Amino acid sequence: MKEISAIGRVSAVYPDRMTAKVFHEDRGTVTGELSILDRGDGWLPKVGDSVWCLFLPVKSSEGCILGGM
Repeated sequence: MKEISAIGRVSAVYPDRMTAKVFHEDRGTVTGELSILDRGDGWLPKVGDSVWCLFLPVKSSEGCILGGM
């Protein structure tokens, strides 16, 4: 079964697209650009922040960042 959620560290942020890339230490991999959940308060993670990610079960390369840890 594929992992649908994971915690990682932000490696790049793209504010204009509301996306970020996340490094997963346990896997040694960096995600593609993940959408950042719009919480309505203008929150954006910074490089190095720990974040919780949710991935689509069908296509694990697509997902979003739910928030900081």
